Amino acid sequence: MPMDPLVALKRYGYLGREFLTWLWYVTENDPGQVEAAAGDSVVVVVGNRIALERVRGESVERVTIRGEAAQMEEGLVALRKGALVAEVNLSVEIGDQAYSLNLRGEDLAASSIRTPATERVRVVDELAGAVFEKAGLLEKLFSVVDNLFLHFVRLRISDSWSREVLAMRKWIASYGAVQEASRGN
Repeated sequence: MPMDPLVALKRYGYLGREFLTWLWYVTENDPGQVEAAAGDSVVVVVGNRIALERVRGESVERVTIRGEAAQMEEGLVALRKGALVAEVNLSVEIGDQAYSLNLRGEDLAASSIRTPATERVRVVDELAGAVFEKAGLLEKLFSVVDNLFLHFVRLRISDSWSREVLAMRKWIASYGAVQEASRGN
C-alpha cells in the first residue's frame, strides 16, 4: 500500500533541504558533480536569493539573503549554526541557453521559472509550435534538476555520503576560520 503523501512529506521532507544545501556546496566547490549528474554542457550557480532555516523544536529561524554575492557570508554563518537551505534561486546554463528558477526545499516546487526567449507568435497557426517549444525548454530544465536530485539521492544512500558531509563541514568551517583570522589582523 502506498504511503500517504502527507506522511511521506513529514517523514522525508528534510531531503529537499539537504539537497539544496548540498547543491550550493557542489556549485561552489565541486562543479564536476554537476557535470557528472546533468551533463558536460550544464552549469548551475546559486543566483541572487537564498533562504536558510534552522529548526529548533517548534520554532523556525529563517534567514533570507538577496544580492549577487551576499549568500556567502550570511549563508555560511547560518549553516555553521545548523541551518539548511530552504529555498534557492538557481541560474542554469544548458549549452548556450540560460535559465533561472527558484527551488523550495520543502517539496522541491519550482517557481519564477525563466527560460530562453522564444520567437514571438505572430499568427494563431504558430501558437501550437510556440507552446511545444516552450514545453521542450521546460523539459530540459526539469531534466537537469531531476538528474541532480537523483545523483544526490544515490550519493546520500551510498557509503560516500559521510565523506561528502565531512567535505561540506570543512567548507562551512573554513569560512569561519577566514573570518576569525581577518579579525585578528
